[in-house]
Amino acid sequence: MTIPSSLRASLHNHRALLLLVLAYTAMVLLLAGSKPTRHEIAPLLASFALAALTGPVFLLCAWTGYVMCMLRPARLCHFLYHELRRHLHRERLLHALPALLLVPLFALSFTTFKAAIPRLHPFDWDVRLSAIDIALHGGTAPWAWLQPLLGHPLLTGLLNVAYHFWFLLFYALLYWLILDTRHRLLRMQFLLSFTIAWIVLGSVVAMLFSSAGPCYYGHLHANDPYAPLMAYLQESNHRIPVWALKVQDMLWQGYQSGGTVGELGISAMPSMHVATSVLMALVAWPIRRAAGIALAAFAVLIMLGSVHLGWHYALDGYVGTAGAIVIWQAVGLALRRSAAAASPQLDIAPCLNKKGLTP
Repeated sequence: MTIPSSLRASLHNHRALLLLVLAYTAMVLLLAGSKPTRHEIAPLLASFALAALTGPVFLLCAWTGYVMCMLRPARLCHFLYHELRRHLHRERLLHALPALLLVPLFALSFTTFKAAIPRLHPFDWDVRLSAIDIALHGGTAPWAWLQPLLGHPLLTGLLNVAYHFWFLLFYALLYWLILDTRHRLLRMQFLLSFTIAWIVLGSVVAMLFSSAGPCYYGHLHANDPYAPLMAYLQESNHRIPVWALKVQDMLWQGYQSGGTVGELGISAMPSMHVATSVLMALVAWPIRRAAGIALAAFAVLIMLGSVHLGWHYALDGYVGTAGAIVIWQAVGLALRRSAAAASPQLDIAPCLNKKGLTP
């Protein structure tokens, strides 16, 4: 059986991503310390299938919403069917196949590792991170600075919606880039930056600075400076639903159960919501300036929401932002040098700059 040349080329182009994801998965398996039993195989495969389907479904929903609001064809289903047939041709699918398979594997591995962080390094940084956070903001906790501005149930509800909308937006953008064939270098810069950020920031840094976050501070320590914030959120929840509270309770129950009722993992430092939002703004900016501005504004909302909803110390967002920018620039520089080495006779700098691959 011969591998199509386009698939061989796609595998070659994704070799760095392939190496990163497989190495990370192997590390997670070693840390897990055991092989899945035959009774665990089916749930693992189901989790992989769910992760593989989540992104395309979110992308399809986002695209359908765009068509309904902006294009408004007379026959919506007919239009969607023929547009999908036109865009999802064989070459594009082969181009996207390695990433389509690697992303759900990476998501499953990351979720497994994140759930293991408290067992590898129990939460012991919350007191220090909280103290640093308060000191950086003039002796007042950042949530208290924000409370006069955001401490209204309607605004809290809107931030809560934006924070959950992050999942739809991130997966839609991720899979749009996976299927994109026009911005190949920029696409690869995002895929590598996203993967490295979640390995370095979301795994290594998260384990070194193991922390649960403000919403769980009272569960771990006395003299909780975030008790007034959580009391406000509970009160707001009676007027406008604050979904974050239910998710926080679910994660804490999973943590306490040790995985018997489902353990998705708790980790505050750094904020991967913020880091990923910054990466989304960085990749959108060179493609369309308006989209970059909109996603930069969205990143600010996520930063505010992470503090106001009790998920993170502001410091978590600062570290996530700085880490995302450094990784983005480093990956862009590496790709630029790799492209220059592959085609030394060409002056590729102008082309790369247009694609957003600035050093």
